[in-house]
This record gives sequence, C-alpha cells and structure tokens, in this order.
Amino acid sequence: MDEDTPLTLRLRAGALDDLPLGVLRLGLDGRIRYVNRAAARLAGPEMQPGATLRAMPFEAESVARLDDEIRRRHRAQRASAYPLALNRPDRGPGVRVHLQVVGLPEYDAEGRLAGSLGFIEDRTLELAALAIHEAIGAADDCEQLLDSLAGQLDEVMHFDAMLVSMISEDRSAVRLLHSRPAMAVSHAWGWWPMPEMVRADLDELDGTRVDTVAELFAREPYAGLARHDVATRDFIDAGWRHMLRRPVFRDGALAAILTLLRREDRPFDDDDAERATQLPIVEAVNVALALDRQRALEFELELIGSMGQAAGNLSDVACVLVDGLRRTRGWDHVSLFRVDHDERVASLVHQSAAPGAELPDGYRQALASGVLGEVALSGRALRLGDVRTSTCYTAGVAGTVSEMCLPVPGQPVRWLLNLESSRSNAFAAAEQASIERTLKVAGLILDRSWALEFNTALLDAVADAVIQTTARGEIQAVNPACEALTGLPREALLGRQFAELLSAPGHEADPPGYAERLVEMPRLLSSEVELRARDGTQVPVLLSGASLPPQIGGKVYVASDLRFRREAQRMDSLRHVYSQVANEIRVPLSLASTYLRGHTGGGDDNGTDVLDKALRQLLRADLSLERVARLASTPEDGELPLRVVSLDQLAAQLHDDLPRRQQKTVDLLPDPLAPPVLAAPPELAFCASSLLAFLLRMRAQDDRIRIRVDGGHALPRLCFELADERGDPSPTRLEPRSDEEREFALAEGVLRTLMRRMRGQLVVQQHLGLSLALRLSAAEGG
Repeated sequence: MDEDTPLTLRLRAGALDDLPLGVLRLGLDGRIRYVNRAAARLAGPEMQPGATLRAMPFEAESVARLDDEIRRRHRAQRASAYPLALNRPDRGPGVRVHLQVVGLPEYDAEGRLAGSLGFIEDRTLELAALAIHEAIGAADDCEQLLDSLAGQLDEVMHFDAMLVSMISEDRSAVRLLHSRPAMAVSHAWGWWPMPEMVRADLDELDGTRVDTVAELFAREPYAGLARHDVATRDFIDAGWRHMLRRPVFRDGALAAILTLLRREDRPFDDDDAERATQLPIVEAVNVALALDRQRALEFELELIGSMGQAAGNLSDVACVLVDGLRRTRGWDHVSLFRVDHDERVASLVHQSAAPGAELPDGYRQALASGVLGEVALSGRALRLGDVRTSTCYTAGVAGTVSEMCLPVPGQPVRWLLNLESSRSNAFAAAEQASIERTLKVAGLILDRSWALEFNTALLDAVADAVIQTTARGEIQAVNPACEALTGLPREALLGRQFAELLSAPGHEADPPGYAERLVEMPRLLSSEVELRARDGTQVPVLLSGASLPPQIGGKVYVASDLRFRREAQRMDSLRHVYSQVANEIRVPLSLASTYLRGHTGGGDDNGTDVLDKALRQLLRADLSLERVARLASTPEDGELPLRVVSLDQLAAQLHDDLPRRQQKTVDLLPDPLAPPVLAAPPELAFCASSLLAFLLRMRAQDDRIRIRVDGGHALPRLCFELADERGDPSPTRLEPRSDEEREFALAEGVLRTLMRRMRGQLVVQQHLGLSLALRLSAAEGG
C-alpha cells in the first residue's frame, strides 16, 4: 500500500474498554472526546469526556511538553511518542503517575484533521523499579539506600510512615533498622523483645498484606492485646488506621518486614499490594541488611583497632571498649570489671553511664552473690529481663530494670562486661551474639594490655637495675632502679654503649677490652663487676645477662647492688663481735659488783653513798651488756624471752635510779591493783629509761613528770606524762619539725620494734597533754 493512500479505521468505542492500554480521543479544541477504562484508571477521576486535557494535574514540565507535542502533531500531521508525569492527589500527596504516550492525528470522513488519538502506557512501576535498582547499585550506606526506597515508594503510593524492622533468627527480638520519618528510639542498633502484636501472625505473613487497624484489632488475638498489652496500646494510640506489610526472606527465613502506615482514612488496596509485590523491595532491603552487617563489622573492626592502638594502657583499652559500645547502642550503663579470684571480688575498671546512673569510684562486688559473681564463677553469660524478679541481682546502678553480663573469653574468667538498662527485657539473644563476637578479640587485647602494664609495673618496682641493649650493646631501655643506681637520667643512658659503664672489680686497672668482652658474650652468668656512677664512683654490682629471643632481638642485663649486702655482712660480723665482747667482760663486772657489795656493811654515810652509786653504775653496765648478748642470740624479728614483770616495781626502780635533784621533779603514781605483765626485763627497762630521759630533756622549766601505772584497761600500761604545777596536763607538745620531734623520731622505730617483740605497743597521745605509754599483755593468773 502506498504511503499516500488514506487508512480508515472504524471501531466501536466499547471494544476499546477491554484493552489494558489506555486510549483517549482529543478534539482540536483540547477537550476529551473519549476515554477507555484503562486510561481513566491511570489518569484519575478528572479524565472524563468533555474535560479539557490541559486542565489535568500534569506537572509543569509535562504541560509544556504536551502543548509542544500537540502543536507539532497538528502541524506535521505525524505520530510521536513522549513521556508525561501526572500528579494523583486522589492517591495521596506526592503520588505521581509516569505515562508513556503515543499520539497520532485523527481525521474525519472527509479526510480533514479532527483531533488526536492517544495510546497511554503506565510506566510508573517500571521507572520506580529502575530508580530502586540504581540506588541498589550505587548504595554504600544502609540508611541512604532505605531512604531512597522510601522516596520511590512514596511517589507510587503515599504513606505517613515507613518502617523496616529486622527479625532475629529465633524470632524472639526485633530491631528497627530504618524509619521515615525518623522515630524516637534509643538507638537504631538496639535489639528489643518482639512485641506480641508482631508475633501474633508472624508465621502467617508469607506475602504482601494490607490491613485496616480497626478491623484487625476487632478480632482475636489482637483484641486481647489491645486490652492488655502496653506496646499494642501505644501503637493504637499513635493514630495509625491502615498498614501494608511486605515480608523479606533471606535463605528461606524471615529476615525483615517493611511496613507502610497511614493515618488518613484511605486504606491500602489490592493495587497497592500488587505494586509492593512488583517493585524490588525485597532486593533493596536484603542489600540494606548486607550493608548493615558490613557497617556492624566495620564498627567492630574500628573498635578493635582503637583498642589495639591503646593496648599499652589497660585503662585506655577499657575506655575505648565501654564508651564505644554505649555510644552505638545507647544503653544506660556499660561497665568493665576485673575479676580477682584470690580476694573473690569484681572491681570496676571503667564505666560509661547516663547522668545519675554512675557507680561510685572504686566500686567492688563480692563474687559470693550477684550477677557478676554468678557469671564470673560459671563462665556463662546471663540476661535478666527484669531484675526486680531475680534472686541473684545485687542493687548497684540506680533505675536498672534489665541487665546482661558477659564474661570476656578466658579461663579463668578475668574480665566481665556488664550492661544495664532502665527498660525491661532490653537485651536480646541476637545482641548477645554480636557483643560476644567483639569480646573474643577484646579479651586478647585486654590480657595483652594487662601483661604489658604488669611487666612495666614489675620493672618499675624491682630494686635491681634492668638494662635492655641491642646486640652490639647500645642501651635501648632502662628501669627507674638503673637511673637511681647510676645517678644518670634515662635520656643520658639511652643510646649509650653499655660497655662504657662497666669496669672490673677492685682498684687495679681493668684488663684490656674487659667491658667489651662482657657485652659480646651471648650469656653472662652472675659476675661481680662495677658500674660507673654519675659522680665518678664505682658501684659494686652482681651482673647477669642473656640474649633475647630472635623475634625480639638484643640483650637484657640485671644488675644487683652489692653495697647493701656487704653492709649487712659487716653488721652481722659486728653483732658477733659485740656478743663475744659481752660474754667475755660480764664475768669481771660480776666479780667487781660482788666485791663492792661485800664492803657496804660499814663505814661512814659518805662512803656508803659512793659505793651505792658505783654499784648502780655497774648494774646498768651489766644490764646493757646482757641486753646486747640477748639481742645477738635472738632472731632479728623473733619474740624476746618473756618473764613476769611488775610495773609498780619497774616504776619505783626508775625513780630510785635518778639523781636526787631529778627525783624532785618526778612524781610516782603506782596502781596496787595493776596485774603483772609479760615482758623482757632488760629491754622493757631500756624502753622505759629512754622515754623518761627524753621527757627530762624536753620538759619546760615548770613541768613535772608523772610515772603512772594504769591497770584499768585490758592491757596494763606504764605511762610517762607531763603535768604543770597544779597537776593538770602540761601545754608542752611534740611540735612538728621541732628538735624534740626529730630526736624522738630517731628512737621511735627502735622502741616500737622492741615493744612488738615483747607483744606490746608504744602509744603516743597529745590530745589531753603529752603522754608516752608502754602497753603490755597481762600475765596469766596475775
């Protein structure tokens, strides 16, 4: 057929109503002359015969394109194809229909141009699916992808809210992955116990489903939930009237649910359900789930990386772990505890808490009870949905309703991660699995940090000098004891050759290359050498060293200061000398004392007084030598030989031994009811004489000294006190940093040691006046 041959088509209008393709006839005046059912369904109620096509709610760009296409068609009298975008306010604000139009001129029976004939195809779902696939292809963030999905769905079928909820594998918990608009939740990464409203028909949700809320909650089991379940009541009170749910399956298991909600009384229909089924919602949500999984893994890797960077400090590692988990999960309280199995307590290492939910610094909890104790001893995680109904919960954080405690992997359990929330059932099994995955690596970092801090503390605390060098002897690290031993700061030691500090023992010149040969030895057994100190002195040390493992490299040396050991050896020799001297001269002293006693029976008073003074001096010398002998034969920290001693007799003896002039300033206050005590007589006499002599030296001119025996306590006392002329406590005190205070401090350690070795105690009090007391144990039967 020639192209100039006219083609005439005669059709009945009713025959076009059954076409799935939209058909309309448009007159030259722009009015619609015919619309089939498909076109009316696509364009909306405004597209009726007699209506003006340009008055349809096209977008501005589509109106301009429509005018241009009609003018071009009338002028060139040729068919054309073009897209149009039509707003559908009857479906909701923002809903648009994308049309692909094929228009061609229409002629009357005489062959004159009579208008246009248009064929309309709905490309809305096709373009929306294409846009969703483009978003999937470009997606690198879960939130952005689901936000793009929500935007496309909102143009196809208007809704007031879109929720994407993740379902745990055991279907016991739900997590809000995305919401549009954003809802007020504690955090998007939080898992919560599944509401009964969701659980009610979860097994029946195998395809897209639309529901009217009022009808749904008019039947069981929803009607019962509406009456008794708080979460269900909250959902109804929010004003939702209609909802559409699209389940998302992954590997045959329900992984998530996309829910569209409307407040307006316009139900989702079958067309909406069909659109939700045809669009690639499942693909988009599954990719979002994968991106969320990737985001969680990236967070865990970032958290572990940050912990690894802080691994040199245990407090910093705990801070990164605890603060990072609470920041992303939004719990009320997150804390890390260290378990001490020896003391059977869990001690707080670090906490991150909401205001008002903090634990006190230094908080500790016994392992005998409580959640921490149960987890530490069993090694298994524990979740409490409501601590108020638990018998093992120990109150700690204010406002806690639910708690989850997890052991950091290791045997025995050394670390506990404790999570607390003010919401009931705040921790799900899915969340526990996520945290446990992180703790597997965190436990290694915590143990490594603890080991590093332990080694550092050990090196800082050890009294021996530790020096680490390279294989060629260059100093790389030293501990504080090395700085103290050499008198050189760390900066002056690092980088220096270790051989420069070494020399052979003794005053003779070192053999050639002596220090260099020591440093070159792969293993140095304990050898006596000398270290050159900052002031030029030679410090005798016992040096040992060894090569470190190949993966570490270098060598390590330990130097023990021999000065104190040699001094102790000299003191031990002196003690034996004094013991020998005491034993050798006691016999002559005893003979002299016996001889003098034999000549005190007669003579004048003056001679008797002289002989008496001589006997007293010999007795005191004998007591001192006896004390030296006894101390030399008794272990340094051992208990002295104890005998029964009368404090009244000791006080009287102290008073009588004084010169007559000093006896006038000393008052004796005996206690006849005071029981005898257990003590070493020479040492007790030494302690009492020392205290009395000290008070005689430090008293003020008007002060008096009272030697008082006090038997009114469980432990009898021999007290030395200062009093004024009226007998009241004297204002004289041991002032800080005074000469008297320094003098007393020199003897105080010796006195306390002797009293401790006699089961007694030196008591110093100044609140009512200066009082120095010797407290001793009463003898049995006394």
